[in-house]
Amino acid sequence: MRAVLWDMDGTLIDSQPFWDEAFTRHCTARGGTVTPQLVSALAGTSIPVARGIIAATGAAASPQDPAALEVYEAMARDVEARVAARPPLLPGAREITSAVARAGLVQAIVSASPRVIVERVAAELGGVSGAAVFATLVCGDDGVGAKPDPLPYATAVERLGVTPHECVVVEDSPTGAASARGNGIRVVQVGSSKHFPADPGLVAVPDLASVTLDLLLRP
Repeated sequence: MRAVLWDMDGTLIDSQPFWDEAFTRHCTARGGTVTPQLVSALAGTSIPVARGIIAATGAAASPQDPAALEVYEAMARDVEARVAARPPLLPGAREITSAVARAGLVQAIVSASPRVIVERVAAELGGVSGAAVFATLVCGDDGVGAKPDPLPYATAVERLGVTPHECVVVEDSPTGAASARGNGIRVVQVGSSKHFPADPGLVAVPDLASVTLDLLLRP
């Protein structure tokens, strides 16, 4: 195994409360009605899907309405500012990414979040632009599709110059796990309830602090 591919939101950081608050505030300011169901639907979505959820509140006429993009961009700016002020790293994030780097393995982040936010988290974990730790960042505004589509992880594999069998993915969501497994990549799932119980290519651990180098290196 030569490469570790990391999901970001829910795996390395807990930024969802930032997105939820910004979504509620900006949609409400434009006359939208935000329900708990719509807030829940926002978690882990791609930018186009997020625009659809914004439109579903009534804050925009449709996902294609420029107002939907304006709301999303305002949300992203708010989240960026809060992440920049204090990246909400989950316990164990710094320790395990540093251990992987010391072991000489290449790493990437594959996230639905905008690049400006992913770069800030990468920098927090690995120096300027994360260059000391992360070899590449695949972001929500890169135009490579959205999980569970296999393309985001396929893009990371291609950029790193490795094969899927030389990689392991660390993910928390079923859509992210499906994206990785669609490429035949082994998955370490953060969260004790295994998303795909019959899949031998996925192992679940309770939390990020339970992810060890030995576990990642396991065939």
